[in-house]
Amino acid sequence: MTSNTRWNVVALVVVLATVIALIMPSHFATAFDVSRMTPVADRNIRTGNKMLIEKEIIEERQVVSENDSNSTQAEVALDEDMSFLDEDDGDSDDGVLDVNEIPVRYDEAQLWRVYNISNAMSRRNMLPLGDILESKYGGTIWKENSKFLDVSIDKKHVKAARAFLEDHNLNTEVLNYNIQEMIDNEAAVGANLTQSEAGQRTKKAARSGIHWKDYHDLDTIYAFMREIRGKFPNICRLYTIGKTAEGRDLKVLRISENAEDNANQIWIDGGTHAREWITPATVTYIIQRLMAKWDEQPAYMSDKTWYFMPMVNPDGYVYSRQIDRLWRKNRATHSKRSRCIGVDINRNFNIGWNTVGSSKDPCKFTYHGPAPFSEMETQAIVNFLVDKTDMVAYLTFHSYGQMLLYPYGHKAARYMYAPALKRVGNEAAQIIKQKTGRKYRVGSRNEWLPPAGGGADDWACSTLGAKYVYTIELRDRGNFGFILPPSQIIQTAFEGYTLVEAVARDI
Repeated sequence: MTSNTRWNVVALVVVLATVIALIMPSHFATAFDVSRMTPVADRNIRTGNKMLIEKEIIEERQVVSENDSNSTQAEVALDEDMSFLDEDDGDSDDGVLDVNEIPVRYDEAQLWRVYNISNAMSRRNMLPLGDILESKYGGTIWKENSKFLDVSIDKKHVKAARAFLEDHNLNTEVLNYNIQEMIDNEAAVGANLTQSEAGQRTKKAARSGIHWKDYHDLDTIYAFMREIRGKFPNICRLYTIGKTAEGRDLKVLRISENAEDNANQIWIDGGTHAREWITPATVTYIIQRLMAKWDEQPAYMSDKTWYFMPMVNPDGYVYSRQIDRLWRKNRATHSKRSRCIGVDINRNFNIGWNTVGSSKDPCKFTYHGPAPFSEMETQAIVNFLVDKTDMVAYLTFHSYGQMLLYPYGHKAARYMYAPALKRVGNEAAQIIKQKTGRKYRVGSRNEWLPPAGGGADDWACSTLGAKYVYTIELRDRGNFGFILPPSQIIQTAFEGYTLVEAVARDI
């Protein structure tokens, strides 16, 4: 190659390099450099006594067409138009589970209802029946009150447990002969309803995939919250108020036309107990009902500041979906001497803690933790709400039993706002009966359930001073219990919304 030829080649390379430099931005690093993107939301927000920095990136996407927005549910004439939602940003919050852990099965485990438990056991000066059935017969308590006890008994203990109950003259009704079959049916029915829905929901589908014909995973629930925030950026804020023991986000959605908090603040949560799947489904449904036609909401709904936390217990919920359908607690570990995991979040607040209705045993489902507010979930809620002393309503959803309950739960005392709560609860129960045919009992928690300390409802009325405090026990009365068929989600969620609307109307 001659000298002139070499210089011609070099000159050509320089020219090409110059052209490329002019085409490419000077900060070009990779094909997709997230660090160079400008966040849509980048603001410091004061929440309780902490400064939380919310930095989330939302891609601008075309909103799904709002044509054909008159979809209804025949049974309660509910508008389920989902066309107001945006597309999910794809973040995942499902975390990592132990791949070696084998899913728990309940083949031929039975669900029993045992009657007359108080009188029969007190006469013999024995331990509480629930403790005996758990420790000696492999039982798992589902529901307990002064009249009956719902308990599941695994296959190998059925004969011995039945003999024990007969020996003590305790009447027993078998509600279900195979709990695993009930779990499998729940999954199959939900999958079928979802599949049939998929062919019909082209224009009305939420991009997150959320609907109320099946129970959704944590990713879908959080994607739905981001969709709402993205669609209504002027009135919605999405907070990450803390982390769980397994590193998942704890998220709260604020909806308000008021830039600052006012006196009409309402808190609504679900998913405290992992196995109560109907509760996060209900809370997300309430959000959808509220926002689908926000501009048409009556003033008593639109002038409030709403806080929604659909998932108080993300770790437990993920575990219940992937490993143990009947798991109740979170997934925190506190004792090196015990292999048992988890704390009952609704026994961990500092009101009546370690007094009644909870256990010191880490292996029990009602383990209250080593100290009040020992759990990252309760700490996050308290830190977020501690300065919000004008919180007027605190509604926490649970299942099951069909009850609208108000304080107190840890003591047999009359709450100062009990008359108003009784009246509003009765109004909601009457509407529910008219609309869906379901009967909800209304009363104080200590009237309908065994006393239990450390509950969020008692903490809210004593610390926040909230007037309208309810623990809502959703469907059903025990035929399905925690494993409520997906076909009942919409009507059950509507029943929850009915109380929310009644409370907002009365404020």
